[in-house]
Amino acid sequence: MGVWSAAAPFVITGTLAIVAGGLVAAAVAHRPVQPMVWMSAYLVLIVGVAQFAFGTGQAWLTREASLVTLLIAAQWLVFNLGNAGVIVGTLTRSYPLVVAGTILFAVGIALFLVGTRHAHAGSGLYAYRTVLGLIFLSSLVGLALSARTHGAG
Repeated sequence: MGVWSAAAPFVITGTLAIVAGGLVAAAVAHRPVQPMVWMSAYLVLIVGVAQFAFGTGQAWLTREASLVTLLIAAQWLVFNLGNAGVIVGTLTRSYPLVVAGTILFAVGIALFLVGTRHAHAGSGLYAYRTVLGLIFLSSLVGLALSARTHGAG
């Protein structure tokens, strides 16, 4: 698999998520509702920008054809199923679904770490892994906020 074709699923999905988030924002702009505003931001920042960055960063860092199609498919599937779980769980106030989505999301982040296991050490790799870690930590904060908001725990 070519290096940049390895990023394509994440670039396409990330771009579509950014557009979807913008459309949601436009649709609710006249009468903002907190869950829809949150979903718009989540679509843009996590499903869109983060996914775009994770996919292109991984492709740039590996630079060799070490990324196998099965790993990329697993990353894409788990990361996006996790995001869907978080979104649907939040909108339906289902804390167990938010937890399941967050677990899948975390597995997706771990798979992006696996994808860079053969990357050459350097500041780019450290920055990439730091961003992965920060996004993972933000998911734990989101999980805690969801527990508090939805009366779980």
